[in-house]
Amino acid sequence: MGLVSRRISDVSGEELNELTYVNIVVKGHSKLGEAKQIDVSEAEAKSIKLVSGLVELEIRPSGQAARTVFATEAELAKVVPIEVLERADGVRGRRKGYRPTQD
Repeated sequence: MGLVSRRISDVSGEELNELTYVNIVVKGHSKLGEAKQIDVSEAEAKSIKLVSGLVELEIRPSGQAARTVFATEAELAKVVPIEVLERADGVRGRRKGYRPTQD
């Protein structure tokens, strides 16, 4: 006795080729509480209209929870010139000019 496993598209219900199917992980969807994954055909994946030039921003208001939003590079540049971002501190390590207090 043998067991046969088939991969089926979560979108169309069609059987997928095991060598060419596409697994997509959906993160940060406003109507989903967690990341979700789906299997689709190459054609279904290619039919998703993609947006390029997006920047992920983590907004951290003082005393409030952080939230993640997205903006286009062009919209961000209207408020924050690229020169400012190039000079900005990285997120790893200490901020420039920071000195721990010595007691």
